[in-house]
Amino acid sequence: MLCTFNNVTVKTGRAEYVLTNAGSGSVIKFYTGPQPSDASVAVTGTLLATLACSYPFGTVTSGISGGQSAYLTAGPITSGMGVFTGTPGFARLWTSGGIGVVDLDCSASGGSGAVTMTPDTITLNAPVSISTLIITEG
Repeated sequence: MLCTFNNVTVKTGRAEYVLTNAGSGSVIKFYTGPQPSDASVAVTGTLLATLACSYPFGTVTSGISGGQSAYLTAGPITSGMGVFTGTPGFARLWTSGGIGVVDLDCSASGGSGAVTMTPDTITLNAPVSISTLIITEG
């Protein structure tokens, strides 16, 4: 049986869970390949880049019943350098202790991914930056 949560309290709580669990010293890592089934599953793709996140990680905006969904907007994320060349299949938010918090889809700036980045292809030893990172609780 498929279960769909429409309760804004639950959706806001999920966004707050991501914010709390990111904690201090979290990082975003970009990988090639398909996104795993969840963030506790081992990554099989190639690591392309690692970017340091701010603390607190971001800000949660509560949902409105019958209207706007809850969402988490990341704060500043430090630019980094590509450690391998490739197109990201997904990005994972990691705690400072190496625990996966959430996996996110990626797109070029102006795209519809949770993570929009410049450029959308990562190149070895070239700068990588995130334009926006917004996790919307649907």
